[in-house]
Amino acid sequence: MLDRSIAPYSSSISSIQLPSLSSVSLTNGIKIHHLINPSLQVFRLEIIFSAGSYFGEKFGQSFFVSKTLNLGTSKKSAKEVAEEFEKLGGFLEISQNLERLNITLHGLSAFFKEQVDNLLEIIAGPTFPEDELKVQKNISKQSLMVNLEKTSFEANRIFRSGLYGDHVFGKSLGFEDIDEIERNDLISFFEKNIRNSGFEVFISGNFTEADIEYVSGQLKCFNIIPRTKEVVTPGVFQKFKDRIEKEGNIQCSLRLGKRMINRKHPDFYKFMVTNTILGGYFGSRLMKNIREEKGLTYGISSVLTPMGADGIWNIGADVNKDNLDLAEIEIEKEIANLKEKGTNANELNLVKSYINGSILNSMNTVFEAMDKHKALIFEGLPIGFYDDLIDKILEVKEKDVLEIANKYFDDYSIVIVG
Repeated sequence: MLDRSIAPYSSSISSIQLPSLSSVSLTNGIKIHHLINPSLQVFRLEIIFSAGSYFGEKFGQSFFVSKTLNLGTSKKSAKEVAEEFEKLGGFLEISQNLERLNITLHGLSAFFKEQVDNLLEIIAGPTFPEDELKVQKNISKQSLMVNLEKTSFEANRIFRSGLYGDHVFGKSLGFEDIDEIERNDLISFFEKNIRNSGFEVFISGNFTEADIEYVSGQLKCFNIIPRTKEVVTPGVFQKFKDRIEKEGNIQCSLRLGKRMINRKHPDFYKFMVTNTILGGYFGSRLMKNIREEKGLTYGISSVLTPMGADGIWNIGADVNKDNLDLAEIEIEKEIANLKEKGTNANELNLVKSYINGSILNSMNTVFEAMDKHKALIFEGLPIGFYDDLIDKILEVKEKDVLEIANKYFDDYSIVIVG
């Protein structure tokens, strides 16, 4: 019988190894990366273009292309396109961000080739129907109206705008952007950034060598015109503090942070540990103080988000308006305390174990492993980045935390909405 008075065996994590990625480069420049797990009965195929919002002449072009790309081809209506995937047990997701547009096909391995044919038909001949665009614009307006009532949404918009100014990285889709988009804008964006443009393919799950050869055979016929696409990140702006009143709201959203390093920076590993101590997990100092001890919020976090050539460091919390001043004071107190006293061995070892466990847990599936490979490729990270990550985390010392806190946790900006 299991003795629950005895803790289960545990051991420290000494290393991890990201599964090796196989890649094929076609003569037209298209690259196909694949990672197999033959025990599954499904696959995921992603086609990623450098076609994010950064590359549009109008801010909403990439967004609405992603919303309407699969809503009709020269041969099928939106309903027929959806039915072709569904009857084979598959479905399509199309998303975009500031830099890229991602087309993701989820399907049953038994119908790999048929699903690929359906996907390539969409890429080859979308029609961007006027009526479908109108529906998507109305949906976007309704969604924006709802979101603008949320203090957290407005705080994020203002915070990013303050960090990047008029640059695309600082923009958010507004009503004027939505109104300005016409069908010809989608066609123009597609022709300039997707048709005949290079892309990378990522296939994970269960498939055969014959499946890879089939995809290669289909894609090598694409006439790719080489285009140079570079994302230029703007310079750093002066720090700022914005306080936006919203009548009728009893809740305030607070954002504190600044432009920050990304994963290519040599200080990244030390920063990762230091930031986790401050607010990067449920047992962090900010959570213990602001949530557990003082009950000022349900949650508070400190995160680092890569953005082009750098990133954003951001502490975020939603608090009752009456508790706003105290919450701001306590957040800055925790930052000051970390800068003055640093950490101790017990706290540091706990955080290292948490980070390393999280890293290991984020590679449980072949799809998660492929996501890590995509980060390596698109962020220009060394191939051994994840293999070395745990060693780099374990090397961080108490003095490093003190040094990083004093080096980076200053001159931050603050936005409060509510």
